[in-house]
Amino acid sequence: MAHFYRLTRTFSILMVLLVTATFSFAANEVDLKFNLKKGDVTKYRTSIDMTTSQTMGEMVQTVEMNQIFEYTIDVKDIASNGNFSTQITYTRVAINMVAGGMDMAFDSDDESTANPQFSSFGALIGKSINATFTPKGKIIELDGVDAMINELAGDNEAIRTQVEQNLTQSFDDEKMKQMFGGSFIEYPAKLVKVGTKWTENQTINNQFTLNVINNYVVKGVDADFVNLDVTSTLATTPGNKSEMQGMEVSFNLFGTQSGTIKVDKKSGKVVESTVNQNISGNLSADMGGQNMDIPMTVASKSATKIIK
Repeated sequence: MAHFYRLTRTFSILMVLLVTATFSFAANEVDLKFNLKKGDVTKYRTSIDMTTSQTMGEMVQTVEMNQIFEYTIDVKDIASNGNFSTQITYTRVAINMVAGGMDMAFDSDDESTANPQFSSFGALIGKSINATFTPKGKIIELDGVDAMINELAGDNEAIRTQVEQNLTQSFDDEKMKQMFGGSFIEYPAKLVKVGTKWTENQTINNQFTLNVINNYVVKGVDADFVNLDVTSTLATTPGNKSEMQGMEVSFNLFGTQSGTIKVDKKSGKVVESTVNQNISGNLSADMGGQNMDIPMTVASKSATKIIK
């Protein structure tokens, strides 16, 4: 039972996939791209409401989780080719999780909610990583996680080991790139207008590999904003296995998501986005020599927006 609960909790924390349109129509074509200035600072908030249900035998384990991440994106430099060098800094993390009859909460803005379960999240506050992306929104480099671990761990080897285990599992460079996807869209090379469509393929690597196909369509263009709809299909790589909570686990999941995105036409910034996601399938785990096939569903709603 303890293994099952820890497995459920770990899966829920890892299932963070980040992806509002007012419908207006215009015939003008737009070159969607980032047009930022050195010193430009934008603050974002991403909130995720997620319910994960897993069934083992006659028992249904449900985990309800709300997560809030706030961070700033500071343009430090602009290269001659137009690429932006930015610094991304965490300013707030808040988590509320209800599972197994327990209600656990943490908010980095509220000292009374200190919780060792989420210590690695709280340690992120004020820490930064560096991201380089093209004017079309493709993240080409993201680094600084190793430096963050070193800064957090200091000279205490015991703390270093714990921090490394916690952060490298959830916050390596590739996962960080995926985490901030709600603030970036890889815009198409062509000019766009109402009805323009394009497709983006992603591979999200976490405890398992999730293949995502995003289909974008321009739904509205006005003087200030470009409004997009996005629909996606998601599927795990067949036979993909990983280690979770000391157990070998494989996933067979498939899902869909749909959402809306509002883009500032002048700057190219994502002003706000929402996405609803539904995933179902099963998880297979070796629990004490016994292979368990666990049906599961994940329903989530994510929202990202610029805040003051």
